[in-house]
Amino acid sequence: MPRTGRDHVHTDKSTVVARYRAGETLKALAAEYHVSDAWLKKQLTRWDVPVRDVRAARLLRAQQQRNQP
Repeated sequence: MPRTGRDHVHTDKSTVVARYRAGETLKALAAEYHVSDAWLKKQLTRWDVPVRDVRAARLLRAQQQRNQP
């Protein structure tokens, strides 16, 4: 039976969480794993990962851009 995007997310849970906490967007991760944003958001919530709202995501991106050389 072929693995689905959801299977990959579960297998790569620690990587997904680490990348999200490091600032990668939920949308980018969902696209890479071929799952919906809504489904991935539910998974992060189930895993007790605080999900950023739009404002927090913008602030994080601005901070990361300031820290780039």
